[in-house]
Amino acid sequence: MIKLDIPYRIWIALFTFIFLMGCKKEEQKTFDFILPTNTMEAPLNSQSYLPIVRGNSDYSIKIENSDIATADFMGGGSLNFGSIIISGKKKGETIMSITDKVTGTVEEVKLKVTDFYLPLVISNSNHPALLQNMRFYLVNNEKKDAFFFLEKDGKLVLQQKGSYEFLSEEESGTKIPYLILRYTSDKNGHFTGTTESSVIHKFDLRGSNGHVYELFRLAFGVNWGLDPVPGTKSSPITRMQIIMKEAGSNFGVQAYLDSSNWKDYIPSDI
Repeated sequence: MIKLDIPYRIWIALFTFIFLMGCKKEEQKTFDFILPTNTMEAPLNSQSYLPIVRGNSDYSIKIENSDIATADFMGGGSLNFGSIIISGKKKGETIMSITDKVTGTVEEVKLKVTDFYLPLVISNSNHPALLQNMRFYLVNNEKKDAFFFLEKDGKLVLQQKGSYEFLSEEESGTKIPYLILRYTSDKNGHFTGTTESSVIHKFDLRGSNGHVYELFRLAFGVNWGLDPVPGTKSSPITRMQIIMKEAGSNFGVQAYLDSSNWKDYIPSDI
């Protein structure tokens, strides 16, 4: 009988190799490729995220019409399966095809790039029309639409539709930033349901959080000219406060950026 005299260190090396090979096989486990939806809306000139429910972190992404949108994979995130980052470039519809290179599975997503809506919530107000808890939306489209909603019975109900614009005016060598809102109102400043000519309401934005001006510049391409008067520095976790004081009156409004899903509020027929 032949005796195999294998040194102890070689046994350790052998078992370590077997163990590592087993771990490697476990690491190479593949997953089914699953997306949460096959339809998606993305705002113009902004980024949206399509989370991957399950997959293998190696993808090929193709957009049928690259003039409408572009997309890239971003690893990490929920359950480490990552997300697809979609950048809206032009309004329209196209098809995005995502291929999981590991499994060969292809998923198609019907992609629609829409107008960019800036959603705001009024946190404090003594204004006759812009009431506390009202939500209003500024739309980056040709008409510069503005929508004003109040919550009733757990749903947001459209109160008025108007328009907006931004401007800055020089006063004593300083550029003052303004938000102009146009909507129909009565002599007391309340919304009216008529189709009369809209009334101009001019709001001084001084006192707003300093990042507000940059937000409007990025979202709407606002050219303020000289830097507006900056707001007081605040903690990064503080809400981005927008301070609006209507010119020629004592009416003031405080609002903040709404982080909820604003798309749930916008009726499809407006």
